[in-house]
Amino acid sequence: MTVHPVVVDAALTRARIAGREYAGYTQEQVDEVVRAVGWACYEPGNVAVYAHLSRHTTGMGRSADLFDLHRRRVLGTMADLSGQTTVGVIERGRGLERHAKPLGVIAVVAPATAPATAIATTTLSALKTRNAVIVSAHPSARRVAERIVADIGDALEKSGAPAGLVSLMATGDRESVSELMSRCDFVVATGGAATVSRAYASGTPAVSAGTGNSTIIVDEFADIERAARVIAEGGSFNEGTSCSSESNVLVHRSVYARLLAELSTRAAHVLDPETSDLVEAVIWPRGERARDLVGRSAATIAAAAGIATGARLLILTATRVSVGRPMFTEKLTPVCSVAPYDDFAEAVATVGDILTYSGRGHSCGIHTGDNDRARARVDRLARQLDVSRVMVNQSTMGNAGSPHNGLPFTSVVASGSWGGCSRSENVSWRDFLQTTVVSREFDRGIDDLDDADMRELFGERAVSSGPVVPMARIHQLTG
Repeated sequence: MTVHPVVVDAALTRARIAGREYAGYTQEQVDEVVRAVGWACYEPGNVAVYAHLSRHTTGMGRSADLFDLHRRRVLGTMADLSGQTTVGVIERGRGLERHAKPLGVIAVVAPATAPATAIATTTLSALKTRNAVIVSAHPSARRVAERIVADIGDALEKSGAPAGLVSLMATGDRESVSELMSRCDFVVATGGAATVSRAYASGTPAVSAGTGNSTIIVDEFADIERAARVIAEGGSFNEGTSCSSESNVLVHRSVYARLLAELSTRAAHVLDPETSDLVEAVIWPRGERARDLVGRSAATIAAAAGIATGARLLILTATRVSVGRPMFTEKLTPVCSVAPYDDFAEAVATVGDILTYSGRGHSCGIHTGDNDRARARVDRLARQLDVSRVMVNQSTMGNAGSPHNGLPFTSVVASGSWGGCSRSENVSWRDFLQTTVVSREFDRGIDDLDDADMRELFGERAVSSGPVVPMARIHQLTG
């Protein structure tokens, strides 16, 4: 397909002109722009349209869940942005003064799953830090992207912001998007592995989400009723399309049967291992994910395997974990795999093996008690596993921020170098500014170190090394 350089040129030119003007805004002006755009993205009537369009054009998710997800993420993002200083001097101390600067033009590549939410939250963070935005959406999400960018544009116009500050690429073909990525100042990539790879290969600084496959341990200290409720709600939310949906659960054998029974009372359909094999073959025919089942309902997936159910979540069971088996990889469907374990150390190692194969760096979770042994288990997970997040007694859906944890709200859940990402934390407004530092002379006391200070820095070797050789003598020795 031919790249459309005229389209890319026009989008970038308009965004750079608007961005230069916006970069001169005061903090008060920026905050008013963010409030206006935030309300446009949060207003119930608008969000209902985004949810409806997203569900019916992409075929993925549930309208009610898309509505709830969007409003929760936008509200949380606005709360995270409130009161933050992003203009002028943002830090002073120890002879240094940091001035905040925008990155420039940010390309926001939105996915097919919850596209409006990704556009809204990322754009709000970009505007808070005085950047211009060009949105490129997955082809199936084009209509919802057009609608939300239009709403954002109306809000910007009413607030007096420069025209073209936030725009949608006129074409969404892969070659033009790659061209945009290579020529903008920063890229935010959400979506599939191919999109993320193109972002990092563009030569432009980029941040991205990582591949999910959230794997959870339920130990013998856990509140089983609560764990079952959290897993059922998280695994089924928006038809499992989030990278943070509960994907695999390892359960201590002593509470395994009880957890399955509790799940079955919470709109989950628990399948025996043989039937689980049938459903696995439907979701991953010949070992490859069936794309037409991504984000579809549990009933639709079950029907494809000849099973009738009205459940919101399918539970696939196995007598043991087989790393590399499709049912223990990322699903993007309302399906969760459950297997028993006998020893906690074994469970931790298994979680690590599962995530190394699929979802390294992203997240894991544990449902446990509140005693010294349980706390030691949480600490062991954090120390031993290459993950960016360990979620304790909560849904891994909280990876992207929650009113009940301290993680920043985001639509870009990064996985660190473990998962091929440039960040290991939730991507937030802090990733969308850069600084100019002013340095003034400041006596740090380094010239006045005594023997005790040197011993602190270098150990006993500093004292036993003898007197310092004068620089003149060093020059003589080295010629």
